[in-house]
Amino acid sequence: MAEVIKIVLTGGPCAGKTTAMDFLKRELEKLNIKVFVLQETASKLMRKGITPQKLGVYEFHKKLFETQLAEENMLEERAVGYEGERTVILFDRGLLDSKAYVTDEEFERYISLSNKNEDLLRNSYDAVFHLKSVALSDESVYMQNKNSIRKEDIDLAKALDEKILSIWTGTSHLRVIANDKDFNKKLENLLKEVTGFIGIPEPLEIERKFLIEYPDINFLENMTTCRKVPITQAYLNTPEEGMFRIRKRGQGKDAVYIKTVKIKINDLKRIEKETYLSELEYNNYLSKKDYITGIISKDRYCIVYNDEYFELDVYHNTLSDIDKILEEYKPKNVVVILFDGMGSRLIKKIELLSEDQPYELPPFVKLIREVSYEPEYRNVALAQRYVSFNNI
Repeated sequence: MAEVIKIVLTGGPCAGKTTAMDFLKRELEKLNIKVFVLQETASKLMRKGITPQKLGVYEFHKKLFETQLAEENMLEERAVGYEGERTVILFDRGLLDSKAYVTDEEFERYISLSNKNEDLLRNSYDAVFHLKSVALSDESVYMQNKNSIRKEDIDLAKALDEKILSIWTGTSHLRVIANDKDFNKKLENLLKEVTGFIGIPEPLEIERKFLIEYPDINFLENMTTCRKVPITQAYLNTPEEGMFRIRKRGQGKDAVYIKTVKIKINDLKRIEKETYLSELEYNNYLSKKDYITGIISKDRYCIVYNDEYFELDVYHNTLSDIDKILEEYKPKNVVVILFDGMGSRLIKKIELLSEDQPYELPPFVKLIREVSYEPEYRNVALAQRYVSFNNI
């Protein structure tokens, strides 16, 4: 049974997704990775004469969702049955994309018929890569290259690009692939991010951490490309499996559960391996109280700003006794901003982003200082120091 990595390519109209799908498939297969592809379902339906004009917007997108869900399930079964070690499924748009074309009420109505919800769909893929529409950078090129099936004007194309990005904000691994005057460069940047994420040569995590003053939560929650995700995570050290982390992402029936093993390379870079757990498996691990070394609870604000995706963690616990830093700056609480490396760095054969990659903090972030190299600000240390078992 193969490990299946599910990757969505999304973005506004005329972003180059179709070309990118073919390019990625070729390049990944050169690396001996079996690739399955699901082409855009909406375009396939419309080529058959099944259109919003004939069915109505709601009925069309209901059929689109049901058709794509069935196709995804069948393709995943094929991928799981592959005899190799690892396979990749590339999706030309994911199941959340149709939300950009209907009202929130309509979207919730037809996904509920399939016993799905928005958070579950957002977390049903391993990574999402948003390719920016060329309408945002070169209107003349957009007019020359519009999809023959969909004919959005420039203003609508720009609006759809922003809306689609907003819809996918909050997925655990999101990357924005900006436009470039040379489209081949855009493809190369996409390939760097994808190969890094799937782990070639290793699934690396590179992140920088910053201690900042408590943010304006109302401002964050009113940002278009910001989504709050509640997270509870526990750290275990068992005789059978050694040290690892389990995480509950989301709440109630919408939650997903993830097990993570990290191998430290240096203060910024780690090898990271993730596997999904069932709720039962998560609770079984959580019941091993003798082996739990710490638990932490936080709200993660997933934010896209200037085409960069980063995470702002607001811890639920009082951190008033964090030594001299808090005494000097006296913020109301402590927040850690995480620039999520998502495994997209240091691939030997391709020039990729590295620990030296330049970055820019958003203007709404008031920096105290960087704490990337200070072990006491790692989640595992905070969990051991400030969180009790009763906070699960």
